[in-house]
Amino acid sequence: MDDFVDKDQLRETIETYNKLAENFSNHDTMLKDKTVLSYLAYVLEMPDTEVVKLALDTLEMFVKNVENYCHITSTFGVREALDSVINKHAENDPKLAKQARCIKDDIERLKPPIYNLHSRCRRIIEPKKLQTHVIVLHVHGLLPETRAELEATLIRIDGLISLVVDVEHQRVTMRTLSSLTARQIAEIIQNNTENMEARLVTRNKYNQEFLVKLVNTEAGDCEELPEYLPEEDEREEEKDGVVSLFTGLRQSASSLYRSTTEFLQNSFYW
Repeated sequence: MDDFVDKDQLRETIETYNKLAENFSNHDTMLKDKTVLSYLAYVLEMPDTEVVKLALDTLEMFVKNVENYCHITSTFGVREALDSVINKHAENDPKLAKQARCIKDDIERLKPPIYNLHSRCRRIIEPKKLQTHVIVLHVHGLLPETRAELEATLIRIDGLISLVVDVEHQRVTMRTLSSLTARQIAEIIQNNTENMEARLVTRNKYNQEFLVKLVNTEAGDCEELPEYLPEEDEREEEKDGVVSLFTGLRQSASSLYRSTTEFLQNSFYW
């Protein structure tokens, strides 16, 4: 196969894909016809490790965008090609093999949280007993260029149902299972991102907004976390579609923190 490949043209094509993939707004157009992903899978079989590395870097950017889930998982050969890289380079280039394994693991975890949650909950929780609450965090260090990193971290959290990211105000609004706390999420953000710190957004008795530090607080310096507003049990009929869950989160978020509502349509991830 190597004898019939124009390596210069191949490298130029992958470099073009890589440059275009840096902008998430290009992803949907690039991946709709499956050609790009199939070509990347084909390139991963090449013996040239530099080209394979470039293809992995490009695929990694696609995987970081949760909206690409259907494109990636419905394209035959992507995960198989990653398996090939893992097996082929495990000894001679372990760093390359590790990158391929991480990308494959991310693909497995890329399934939107709402669907993962429903499959888990139907096994371990009675539908009418499902308890949720809304958590709003102010994330210092949340910028347009770091948004993908934060989203990739959050969607892997067990118990997350949905999230809204407001980059302009550095806010993240989440609906989670009641067992998942704001402090747990803040610790995950701190341990898995660079230069990001999450604080709980809440209000005092005068309805004034303030931030509560959740991690890395010295003894006696941490404010007592306020109790969450009570959430009604999820109704059976509300479990049948994402629209009802979307509506519930929108109403909760708008009543507590109006600054995030305008981002619901553009920033909702299921």
